[in-house]
Amino acid sequence: MADNSILRPLTGCRDFDRQIADFADLSDPAEQESARSKIWDKYGVNGAVFISDMARFSSTSRKIGVCHFLKLIHRARQIIAPIIAANNGSLLKCDADNCYAFFSRPDDAIQASFDIDAALYESNEAYGMEEQIYLSVGIDYGRLLLIDDVDFYGDPVNTASKLGEDLAIKSETLVTRRAIDNSEYVIPERAERMTARISEIEIQYVRIPMTETTPRDSTS
Repeated sequence: MADNSILRPLTGCRDFDRQIADFADLSDPAEQESARSKIWDKYGVNGAVFISDMARFSSTSRKIGVCHFLKLIHRARQIIAPIIAANNGSLLKCDADNCYAFFSRPDDAIQASFDIDAALYESNEAYGMEEQIYLSVGIDYGRLLLIDDVDFYGDPVNTASKLGEDLAIKSETLVTRRAIDNSEYVIPERAERMTARISEIEIQYVRIPMTETTPRDSTS
């Protein structure tokens, strides 16, 4: 039998974790629906999900050692966190080489990806190849559960994770069509319109190299 004393809470938000625990104990469909509605009424929001992944994590860790890559993760977080905040976002958590952020507007999430890439490009100039940091980013928009600025759950989170971790390559942002449709961002002509099918889910997205002119720069 598992020792429940070593199991961490789902989010650390007592009210949310309690509601989920209570929901898990329900068997009556009507009671389940009522509990589900209460959870969504309290924590449901519309917004943009930004998930970044560091390129070459596995290969670099094996080649140079995990301590070297942990150092790069630390440096990357110091760069990413203030830029997320400057673009009206909330950096909810960092897990290994991934960063998870929430934005009310997809435009701010897209802008943050460009600003982070520009900052990393400038930082990389001072380092050799093995010290350089590159990100891949996935962005989606939709209805999700936002838990007290510490975590989030929902279809946009799953989709952004697939894009940022599985599909995007080094120095690339993948943005879903529904995020684009809910933004004022104008897709560059050379950006690729793509469709992927992962775990029986079809994702329509736009492949945007991070070297594109940023929306702010294009109007200056």
